[in-house]
Amino acid sequence: MKKLLLLLVTMLVATSAFAVLDPEPDRMGLYFDLEADVSCLEDVAPFSTHDMHLILTRPTADMIYGFEAGHTMDGQGLILGLTFAVPNNFWYELPDNIFCGYGAPQPTSLATLLVTFNVMYLDTYLGPLNFTLHGTTPSSMDPAYPTILLSDGVLISTPTSTPYGPTAQFNGGCTVVSTEKVSFDSIKSLYR
Repeated sequence: MKKLLLLLVTMLVATSAFAVLDPEPDRMGLYFDLEADVSCLEDVAPFSTHDMHLILTRPTADMIYGFEAGHTMDGQGLILGLTFAVPNNFWYELPDNIFCGYGAPQPTSLATLLVTFNVMYLDTYLGPLNFTLHGTTPSSMDPAYPTILLSDGVLISTPTSTPYGPTAQFNGGCTVVSTEKVSFDSIKSLYR
């Protein structure tokens, strides 16, 4: 029995060490994969480029009509370009802000890609490069969170996948902490 319990705890800890899709509905995050699992990259070489994706996870709406999101960068990096998931849309970018409206409502999925940033890592000392997602300035809603626009004109505030600290990170020791309740609650329940 002890061996079985030890094996079960080991499996829970091992699986919780990997990122998983945020369990909460209507969250936005920055990820390095399209499955919304990877939010940090280690051993990134200077002057290399990487795609970082802004993804809406577990949307409650079947269709969206646009979005707005703010982002800040802390460290040595450069955003070389943006590629929107929906072509032929209206978008406007102020420094560190993206406002995007679609010509027609777009269907959502479990992990809905909104935009891809092509980022160049520039730090020759291999220091951290942190990206933080937040609301826009000015914002359509208060408090200022990223926002999605539904096809009927309703705005929904979408908290970020990481409530504290950076949302995505290069060479920072993977200090990105997502909102995941499952692993701690699962382990705690074994001792009840």
